[in-house]
Amino acid sequence: MAKDVDTGIIGISIRDTALRMSEASRVNGEYKITHIAQGRVRTPFVFSSLKDASLIHKYAEDINRLYETSNFQARRAVFTLDSSMVLIKRIPVDVSLKGQRLKDHVCWEVEQCVINPLEEYIIDFEHVPPTEEQEFAEVIVVVVRRAAVEFLKAVFKNTDLRLSAIEVDVFAAHRVLLSNYDSLEDAYTALIDIRKENLQFAILKNKEFYMAQEVDYSLEEQGALQNTDESYLSRILSKELRRIILDNKIGKSVDDMQAIYLYGENISPQVVGALQNIHRIRIDLANPFRRIKIVDETMAPEIQNNPETFVVSVGAALKNL
Repeated sequence: MAKDVDTGIIGISIRDTALRMSEASRVNGEYKITHIAQGRVRTPFVFSSLKDASLIHKYAEDINRLYETSNFQARRAVFTLDSSMVLIKRIPVDVSLKGQRLKDHVCWEVEQCVINPLEEYIIDFEHVPPTEEQEFAEVIVVVVRRAAVEFLKAVFKNTDLRLSAIEVDVFAAHRVLLSNYDSLEDAYTALIDIRKENLQFAILKNKEFYMAQEVDYSLEEQGALQNTDESYLSRILSKELRRIILDNKIGKSVDDMQAIYLYGENISPQVVGALQNIHRIRIDLANPFRRIKIVDETMAPEIQNNPETFVVSVGAALKNL
């Protein structure tokens, strides 16, 4: 049977060698997850991958294999880049800067942060108007190497899918949060992605993305993956989040946040429980299926039991729906 190109979008994420796909559609204004699957790629998708053209066909084969064996129907795909491959920066700008003058200023700011010529990067930004308390506006800037985008285009040219967009994992997670949880006015929420090599903290203000920051911390090197004391990692998370809150004048303590949601492959309910014992705010594993209905009856139990590992791929699938 021919695939229907309008049945939805497939969000794709690669973390280490874990490949995840989530197919979403929108019917009568309601999001639905129609198919979901996980598999493996032979090589992690990292910066060094971009220099090896032979990996293009390997990634394409791995993506096609999972797509073809999982009964997906959509042909459009959104791929999520790991935020470690992207520069995300919040920059204050004069309120008078508009149009080309604003664009030129953003390019100048980016030029101060990168080591290669600007021509080797793709720059996108969102203008954030000033609040009543601010005398300046801000821009959220996203910078990605052009080579990464061209590499991914080449990968998908060798698959059964059409690459319709490239997303950043932290923005995909933000989209999932908005679709599944409520936010109070003038409140800050933290999203924490637990990785083997680092910790990714994202802060949302009201329902808007505010900032993201990576903290270099290898769970394997520090023994946190094997440590049986759940408070070990929870203390690290609490300490780093408090530092981010203070550095960015968001509040005075972790308990000034509205809530904290954690996701990724290396977080456990025990660590969440240890954090809950430290703080009095809502702390939970992010669940991309909390409000979004799943109609995939073949979903494996390991997926049902670990929904926090599908936050990024589901968020990518919701893009442009």
